[in-house]
Parts: sequence; structure tokens; C-alpha cells
Amino acid sequence: MGFPVRVHWTFWLLSFFIGGGFYARSPEAYGNVLIAMAIIFVSILVHELGHALAGRRFGARPEIELMAFGGLCSLPGAAFNRGQSILVSFAGPAAGFLLALVFVFLAFALDTGDPVVRHAVWIGLFVNIVWNVLNLLPILPLDGGQIFRDLAGPKRFELVRWTGAATAGLLAVFALANQFFIGAAIAGALAYFNFQGSTRVGGGWTKPGSNP
Repeated sequence: MGFPVRVHWTFWLLSFFIGGGFYARSPEAYGNVLIAMAIIFVSILVHELGHALAGRRFGARPEIELMAFGGLCSLPGAAFNRGQSILVSFAGPAAGFLLALVFVFLAFALDTGDPVVRHAVWIGLFVNIVWNVLNLLPILPLDGGQIFRDLAGPKRFELVRWTGAATAGLLAVFALANQFFIGAAIAGALAYFNFQGSTRVGGGWTKPGSNP
């Protein structure tokens, strides 16, 4: 589609662990890990393409980078108004939800009695539904945080920052209580960055001309 895409090695590393690589002990288990990594790659890329397509519609020259914390779509070359900014932010999760419909179709069209197919469909639904719902939480720099920031306006950035820190903190506690340690670490990092007033971590897209 004409968008430059860079994939950092840390993206593959984290995808390996999220896909169950830490616990894999057999060829079948490693096969499931590779399936999960492939689906995570396609799902996050589709999410970022949603931002990129919407951004290009409003005059931006999008660039996509996939890294340990997910994806980042930089959109230099355009100055969005508030409504356009919200649409660009929401376009990523919307693309993910559309991809989830593909996995819903596969769940009905294919034999989900096959453990490999069942695993692939489950991963696809989880990544494209659960992750995109979480991504809409009011936490910077996630898409929900950017939408909340645009709705609140620049004079209420402290409200946006503290809301993000509190929400991410609660999410970290929930993940830790459920022994999802990678998720707890990511949520904890987001809580820290919101508390510090920084958004220089992967996720969503960046304002035109900003430095990811």
C-alpha cells in the first residue's frame, strides 16, 4: 500500500513470549508459538494500517514501526483537527475488529475440532477483540488515551495523564493477580509513563511531526 514498515527484533521477542514460547517443550508447542507469532504480526500490522489509511486520507505520509510494546504509526505531513485526530485514532481498533470478523468466519467455515485450527482461531479472536478493547482504555499513548486527550482538550491534560496512570495501574494489578506477568509489566510501564507525563512508548500513532 506504499507505507514503509519496519519491524524491530524486540517485536519478535515479545511475540515469542506472549505466544507461549517460555513454556513450549515440544515440536507441537513450538508450532503453536509460531502460529501465535504470525497472527500477532498480521493483527498488529492491520491495526496500524487502519491508522495509516485514515491518516493518508487527511494528507499524512504514514510510516509504520512494530516494536516490543506493539505498533507505532507516525503521520508526518498533515495537521489534523480534533475530529480528524479522533477518527485516525479509532481507525486502528476498527481495523482490528474487522479482522476479528474474519476469524469469526473461519471459526464457522473450518473444522475447529482440529487443535491447530482451534488454536489459530482463538489467538486471532483474542488478539483482535481483547487487545483492541484494552487499547481503547483512556491510557496514553494507546488509542483510547489519544481519543480521551482530544476530547478533553489541551487544558485538561493533567486529567488525561492521571486518568491514564490510574487506569494502567489498576490494569497492572489485575494482570498480576491473574499471573499474567508480561501484561502486568506492560501495564506497569504505561502507568509509570503516564505518571511522568511521557508518551514516548509504542502504541497507536503519533501526532504529525512528533518524535516516537
